[in-house]
Amino acid sequence: MTCKSLDQQLIEYRQQRALAMPLAGMIIWSLLFTLSFLLPLSQIVFAVFIGTGSIVYLAMALSKLTGENITFKNKSERNWFESLFLAAIGMSFLTFGISIPFFMENYLALPFALAVQTGLMWLIYGVLAAHKVAIGHAIVRTLACVIAFMIWPELSFHIQPFIVVCCYAISIPLMERRWQAQQNRCLTQ
Repeated sequence: MTCKSLDQQLIEYRQQRALAMPLAGMIIWSLLFTLSFLLPLSQIVFAVFIGTGSIVYLAMALSKLTGENITFKNKSERNWFESLFLAAIGMSFLTFGISIPFFMENYLALPFALAVQTGLMWLIYGVLAAHKVAIGHAIVRTLACVIAFMIWPELSFHIQPFIVVCCYAISIPLMERRWQAQQNRCLTQ
């Protein structure tokens, strides 16, 4: 393996498609939205915990289809910025430590807390990839989730997934368009 400078690794990181993770998030949150109308509360609570905790694993599977091949690579094979993003995913997982006691005090807070917490990695990704859409996603998602929870806490299991899915529905096409434009620029050079 040749040592690449951080500048070269950053260029490579910014050229990645980055579609698998948001697609996985959209699939899981869409499923949670649908299940919120079908399952009793005791079961939807488990679905929210399991679903949000499994987004990264679904992204790994989807990455085979998107050409990204997200895996738990050996540290020496990983781009430094991929390692930093994995730390952001880990940070989101660790914030479940906030969600669990919050949920125990107010079960309606669960989808709200996890919608905000699992969206934290968008800010990190946006900064690393110099991607304004990702930064906007993180901010809009957080603000919309907070406002919705303050106004309609009793509808949290329905509204929070809906907000997240709407944010993905806007962000994913914009991210894909950006990646396609990058690919086209590379082909013309």
